Amino acid sequence: MKRKDDIEYYMPAEWEKHEGTWLQWPHDQTHRGEGYRAKLDDIWVTMAKELHYGENVHIVVRNENEKKHVQTILNKAKVDMDKIDFLIQETDDIWIRDNGPIFVKDYEGNLCLTDWNFNGWGNKYPYENDAKVPKKISQHYCLPKIDVNVCLEGGGIEVNGKGTLMAAKTSIINENRNPTLHQKEIESALTKHLGVTNFIWITGLRGEDNYNEDTDFHIDGAARFSNENTILYENDPFGESETYLMEAYERHYQELQQARNTDGSPFHLIPLPLTRKIVEEAGSKGSYLNFYIGNEVVLVPIYDDEHDKLALQIIEGQFPGRRIVGVNVSKLYQYGGMIHCVTQQHPY
Repeated sequence: MKRKDDIEYYMPAEWEKHEGTWLQWPHDQTHRGEGYRAKLDDIWVTMAKELHYGENVHIVVRNENEKKHVQTILNKAKVDMDKIDFLIQETDDIWIRDNGPIFVKDYEGNLCLTDWNFNGWGNKYPYENDAKVPKKISQHYCLPKIDVNVCLEGGGIEVNGKGTLMAAKTSIINENRNPTLHQKEIESALTKHLGVTNFIWITGLRGEDNYNEDTDFHIDGAARFSNENTILYENDPFGESETYLMEAYERHYQELQQARNTDGSPFHLIPLPLTRKIVEEAGSKGSYLNFYIGNEVVLVPIYDDEHDKLALQIIEGQFPGRRIVGVNVSKLYQYGGMIHCVTQQHPY
């Protein structure tokens, strides 16, 4: 990327080559209570196993006992432990996409990490331990840490690696994150630290919107880049969602239609359906958009729903050369997120 005076760092797109992927392993000493780890262990084992064939997997564990537990179940799953490493850090929860660092590069190509002042999605949940994870990773891997005076979560932004960022206003331009900052000030920080100059802002929803309720509508549940020119967007083809959600889907689609890339061209828009049925564990329809792009695999949330196969086929068409693996996330979804929410890429 050609350097501009107002850009100091840039964020590679998720589909660019990773050194590894970060996971934050669930445990029972959180506000979720006893049994949290047991419900979710299998999902984390699946993610680690599928990812480790093509990259390293870095795992944040609460303490040495938790590390031994994870080592035991990964060994049982025949995971090559040479591809796994551990970072011991007390955590409040599992959502490393949001509380973890956003990895960037400077213009000499050196890897750095940015720390975006995580505050528990607007002080909704405990976060003090989770907010320390970027510093801990910086120290452990001797990576420079850049503190940014803006509050946002990794799930609240999408970049196409070519200067465009997509986000929902409600999860960033919001008094519960950035009460003293205007949109232009936030955009200036995004430009400086992520290397983006072109912004697609969808309206979003505040604190009332099913799985995105806690986040005030993260973009990774509404629209995703699959390449620099293509956006997959959430769609309810049967119009069965609640009225305010159907209105939001239509509004966001219109906003995406009006969006332009850095060269002035419109994006190719592809609808990705919600689940056909309500996901019992969560009490709402499930999204397939919350996938994660690894080096060799795309991990896609599925729900034992009749739309699973269709969603996997659509996503497979966007990522030729990568294995498409569906991971049943119904038990995770009941806590408010899916695959993308609990992963974070570590570029080379």
